Formats: sequence, structure tokens, C-alpha cells
Amino acid sequence: MVESNKQLAKGEKKVLDTSASQGKQEAWAVGRYLKISPIKVRDLVRLIRGKSVAEAETILKFSLHRGGEFALKVLRSAEANAGAGFSKEGWVVTDARADKGPIFRRKVDMKARSLRGVISTPSTHIRVVVKQQVSRPVGKEKHGA
Repeated sequence: MVESNKQLAKGEKKVLDTSASQGKQEAWAVGRYLKISPIKVRDLVRLIRGKSVAEAETILKFSLHRGGEFALKVLRSAEANAGAGFSKEGWVVTDARADKGPIFRRKVDMKARSLRGVISTPSTHIRVVVKQQVSRPVGKEKHGA
């Protein structure tokens, strides 16, 4: 691929050329405005970071937390985005995070002495990135100098 030094115009994105024979090396998915607190999802997302996709699916499936269901949906979406030739053992979760989304507020909760309270519903954006694991050739390795 030939790279030019020409600056990109405002709004243009740089696209890397990948040949069809190589396939995708990376896939990602984002679940936005999920109605769960990010605190409840972050621990589970931290657990799957760096694991193979098969292991990450197992962790989320048997986590017994509601946040695990949301994270599992986003992980499966990232798997689908990887396309053909996807194997759960050959791919690794490289980045997984749960960011804070907007808080939806409703003023309906009645309190004592005719006061009104605010019901706030937090939301979360979950992002999962999976990459194809690079297999290193087995052979002689240099030790020392």
C-alpha cells in the first residue's frame, strides 16, 4: 500500500486497504444506551479482557448477573461482525469497556409532605473489540545476545 503525505480534508477518514485473502483482523461492536448502571457491568467486562472469545462467552453466560447478559449480547455482535472464518478459539477480546451514558430523569416519585423526588435511570455504553490471535512459529529462539 502506498501512503501519501497529503493531508486529509475535514471529515475524511483514513482507510487501510486489507486484501480479501487476509480476512478481517479485528472486529468490534458497541451497545449504546443500555438501561443498567456502568458500575454493575464494569467488573464483568474487566474479567473478559484478554481472554479468548470462547472463554469470555462462558464467563459471561454463567456470571448470574444482569450485566453479563448485556455484555454477552455485545460480544456476540462483535463475533458476527468478524464475518466468515471466525473461530472462537482463534480470536481474543483485546478491549472491553463499559462507559457511562446519559442519565434519564423523571420527576414523578412522590415523597413525604407533598415533595417530589427525581427518579434517575442510568445508562451504559459497552464496547467490545476482538482481534485475531497471531500464532507465532515454533522453532529456534534466540536467547541472550
